[in-house]
Amino acid sequence: MKKLSLLVCVMTHSLVAPLLATSVSNQELLKACKDQSSPSQNFCYGFIISAANAAQFYRNIADVDHEFLNICFPDNVSTKDIVNIYIAWAEKNMSVASSPAFIGVSSSFSTKYSCPSEDKEPKGT
Repeated sequence: MKKLSLLVCVMTHSLVAPLLATSVSNQELLKACKDQSSPSQNFCYGFIISAANAAQFYRNIADVDHEFLNICFPDNVSTKDIVNIYIAWAEKNMSVASSPAFIGVSSSFSTKYSCPSEDKEPKGT
C-alpha cells in the first residue's frame, strides 16, 4: 500500500508541477538575447523561433480563415531578423517587461509582419 501511495504522490506531483511553473518574462528573454554567451543565445533563439513556428502553425492549420492571428512572415525572413525584431520591440516596450515573453514575441511579430489587409466577402454569401 505504501508503494501505491508513493506512486500516486509522484504521479500527481509530475502532473501538477508544470501547471505551477512561471512564464518567462520579456525582461528575462531580452536579457538572454543581449547576453552573448552560447547558452543565453541558444535560449533566446530557441524561444523566439519556437514562437514563430507556433504562430505559423496556428495560422496555417488552426486559423484557416485567418480571423485571429495577423502574422504573415515573408519567405526570406531570417532567424536573426526575427530575433532582432523582438529585441527592438522589447527595448521600446519596457512597460510590459514583466509580462509573459510569448505575448511580447507575438506582439513584436504582428507589429512588423502584419498580414496585408484583404477585402473579404462577408461570410455566408
